Amino acid sequence: MIDPRTRLFLVTAVGVLAICLEQPGALGALVLATLLPLAVLRVPGVWWRRGVIGVLTIVWSTVLSQGLFYAEQPRVALVELGPLVLWREGVRWGLVQSLRFVAVSLAGLGLAVSTSPDRLYAAMLRLRVPFGLALMATTALRMVPAVGQELWTVRRARAARGRPAWRRAPWRWLALEVGLLRPVVARAWRRAHALAESLDARGFDPLAPRAVRRPLRMGALDGGIVVGVGLVTATVVALRVLYLLYVGEVLYVPALRGVYGFVRGWL
Repeated sequence: MIDPRTRLFLVTAVGVLAICLEQPGALGALVLATLLPLAVLRVPGVWWRRGVIGVLTIVWSTVLSQGLFYAEQPRVALVELGPLVLWREGVRWGLVQSLRFVAVSLAGLGLAVSTSPDRLYAAMLRLRVPFGLALMATTALRMVPAVGQELWTVRRARAARGRPAWRRAPWRWLALEVGLLRPVVARAWRRAHALAESLDARGFDPLAPRAVRRPLRMGALDGGIVVGVGLVTATVVALRVLYLLYVGEVLYVPALRGVYGFVRGWL
């Protein structure tokens, strides 16, 4: 098993790579890499289908919005429908932004599915994260499945009461979706209030020293993953910095022309 600290490092590396990469192909490869933990964990097929629908919705909406409202120059019209123009550069920019969001989201989802809250809490304490922040993060992670189950229950109850939501007018559909969030938010607020009262009744002290029941130990596999992914991430960051210095006319090294071309074409 991989140590929780290693998993936190992998999520951080995905976030750094998502910022440094700008080519859709490289970001697509990053998205595929973040899917590997979910494939190993054997997530049920129904959640795969929902995930695919969610990813396609995010990519399509981002690409369409950026393609229509792209204002930078130069730009080339890809599709023209009267006053509406879909710009090629906007479509590419929207694809890049959506792939970044999907990669980071999948990495966080993989961490949440594969790591129990107590192990994540222990990892944060070993990484010198303040106790209050570690407690908030693990508590929020523990609440995610409950909130998701309540949202699913509310939607099933609404579906059993009448016609499908998609047959309504768009504005009524939006109002219905917002209304469905009210009981979920109310239950979440009640649960948080009960948790706060429980901590207060037990004399909770965030400054008191604490010990972890099952100490964490990093093995050779963890070390290899950290070193390998760390080298790849550091290399990508260094290449991106060199390219930005070249584009900004701050530093140009003729011997690195191949490196500049590689970053522009592949990263």
